[in-house]
Amino acid sequence: MKKIILSLLVLLASFFGVLAAEPETPAFPGLQKAMTPEQYEAAGLSKLDPAERAKLDEFLRNYVAVSNEKVATTAVDKAIKEKKVSEPEVIQSRIVGPFTGYTGRTVFTLENRQRWAQSQFDSAYYPKIDSPPVVIVKSGFGYRMYISGVAAIRVSKVH
Repeated sequence: MKKIILSLLVLLASFFGVLAAEPETPAFPGLQKAMTPEQYEAAGLSKLDPAERAKLDEFLRNYVAVSNEKVATTAVDKAIKEKKVSEPEVIQSRIVGPFTGYTGRTVFTLENRQRWAQSQFDSAYYPKIDSPPVVIVKSGFGYRMYISGVAAIRVSKVH
């Protein structure tokens, strides 16, 4: 039992260390650097002022990030449904929006687009935390959600 608790603590510590780290993927350099001068000119992008180019670059970064996440999530969900892979033992994400506690019937929506319902009927209220990080760990009898700095409760995945 002590080994399990120690392993979980090490896992949680490494999780929150990863959240603070810089992303490993390089940032999109912007259209001006990504395109050849001929492509850039032919697209009429040289007519944009620097603020307009920055807004367009920001839109593209966000669009690609969301698109990539949707494709990856869909592929993983399909593989799990087709029993090609099993569900992960540990899930790391964040709660979407503010968290102020749970009521016994709370459904948590995560940034990874998964939804988890509280499966224990406890209620607790906390000072508002914006998008707290969570770790969901598969245990012998289901899943347990650890909410950063607040609580741990039993949850089940909403399909």
